[in-house]
Amino acid sequence: MSKRFNPNKIGDIRPNQLITTFGPGAILDAVKDSVTVLDTAYWKNTGTPIYDSRLASYFGVDHFCPPRTSYDIDLPVVSFPNYHVCSNTKCNRLFDIHEKFNIDTYNRQGPTCPDCGFRAYPARFVIACKDGHLDDFPWRWWAHKGATGCNKKLKLYSTGETSTLAEMIVECECGKARRSMSGATDRLNFSEYGYTCTGHHPHKPNSHNEKCGCKDIFPSQRGATNIYFPVLRSAISIPPWTNPLYLLLDEHWLRLCEYENDFGETGVNKIYENYFTSFPRDEFNTAVNNRKKKIKEFIEIKEMEYAAFTHHADPTYKKDVKYFKAKEELLPSYLEKYFSRLIMIERLREVMVLQGFMRIDPPEPEADNLKNMIKLNTKKPDSWLPGVEIHGEGIFIEFNKDAVSKWLSIPAVKKISSQYKEFFERYSTSRGWENMKERNGEYVLLHTFAHLIIKEMSLQSGYSSTAIRERIYSSSSMCGVLFYTGSSDKEGSLGGLVELGEESKFRKLIKAAIENALLCTTDPECSNSHIDPDNLNGSACHSCCMIAETACENGNRLLDRSLIVPLDGKEELSYFKDMVGELCGISL
Repeated sequence: MSKRFNPNKIGDIRPNQLITTFGPGAILDAVKDSVTVLDTAYWKNTGTPIYDSRLASYFGVDHFCPPRTSYDIDLPVVSFPNYHVCSNTKCNRLFDIHEKFNIDTYNRQGPTCPDCGFRAYPARFVIACKDGHLDDFPWRWWAHKGATGCNKKLKLYSTGETSTLAEMIVECECGKARRSMSGATDRLNFSEYGYTCTGHHPHKPNSHNEKCGCKDIFPSQRGATNIYFPVLRSAISIPPWTNPLYLLLDEHWLRLCEYENDFGETGVNKIYENYFTSFPRDEFNTAVNNRKKKIKEFIEIKEMEYAAFTHHADPTYKKDVKYFKAKEELLPSYLEKYFSRLIMIERLREVMVLQGFMRIDPPEPEADNLKNMIKLNTKKPDSWLPGVEIHGEGIFIEFNKDAVSKWLSIPAVKKISSQYKEFFERYSTSRGWENMKERNGEYVLLHTFAHLIIKEMSLQSGYSSTAIRERIYSSSSMCGVLFYTGSSDKEGSLGGLVELGEESKFRKLIKAAIENALLCTTDPECSNSHIDPDNLNGSACHSCCMIAETACENGNRLLDRSLIVPLDGKEELSYFKDMVGELCGISL
């Protein structure tokens, strides 16, 4: 039976994409038009609530809601950019879509020219600032080379001689303004002529423009990657937080808080009698006390996960296997000098939450306060953020902390580790990131190792490199990497990743990763590279170390394969220097 035609439908998108790629504030090319999804304050329908008490405590919300996208219930969007261009080459009208706007015509045909009625397409250019504002390209200001009171019609056309911006012409009907688009993406052309940010948020159509006054304007094409960076935080569900008692407590937590505020201990007793009598009272009290502990820093969530991985055999972590199941593979002697543990996570659940977004500069994965982040609405009483559940599998590798400490004490390694730490502090400070965690040579070692392994995993597991993700655990008490994959559309995954944790397959995996790291197609330029203060990378490029942005938790920053394998002139920096000869049989 075929579905009936819905004229209001302008495109299809998966719920997971609304969290990771096309959330509120992003520009999405739909079937009929270019649109942006509205802020969560405008959402009328959501899916079944998702509970994760640790993330809820960190964000200060009650729960998380997946976007509800069905044939009859969709998310609200608004057309953006507002300026469109008529497809009729005899017309070429450049107009604001609000001019003579008719909702019925728009639903049937999409945007149409107010003059000739032909279909129109959204303009290519927009402007943004680092404070998260986004607005239409100032076409009239550009054509008149400054502020003007002229309201005559505009046209945008190409001379057709070449495909460069210099051949695109914006022209005003007044006859006094005509200018090519050459230099339209150069921000100096805006700052030098005094153009300031309008403070506009297209995902909040009912809100007034904010006072910004930012003179550092970034003109760009609407599909550019720097226009939208989602600020995502996620947590791996671990016992005891996945036990039935804790899951039930999450569902009734808001009610319990209200009863306790109104009636004190009597209210808590009432909640227990109504919903929790199947659990012992002492376990209930313990769960409530744990739930009340506020998580102030995101690193606390990772520390809990790290403890669960490394203590997976303890009875506490074996009570529930619905969301977390792990087993350990014994390490062969030749790997013990580099790693401490190899744990196969046969079942895991990740809760991924969209906190907000940034423009121009990507976010830092563990920063607790991002100065330029635009937060989504979380107003009480029903406070929530968009989120999705991802079910899958993974492999956790714990590095030998003593070996890493000994490696960091080598003078050459100590020097480059200090350089990474210093450069990252400068990088963070310049972007207004607060409460930052240290990023030294240890983090770069773990991060680069993760990328090299992911590249090789994609060849041996059946998953694409974009489907395998990393999670770096680096601090005074943590030193490990989690590789995992999963899907929000089904329970679990294919099992191909966990199998790579078996000793024979892991040997083949790490051997190939080390061998491939020895050479890069851009050598010697890549191998001779020093730390770049702008991207925080050393000997690393797209040919050898970098992976898809969706798989990397740090935007392909802090990578250096000279810390992994011995490169010409940098032999002392390599953590796996002995492995090259012992496992790969390569003499250097």
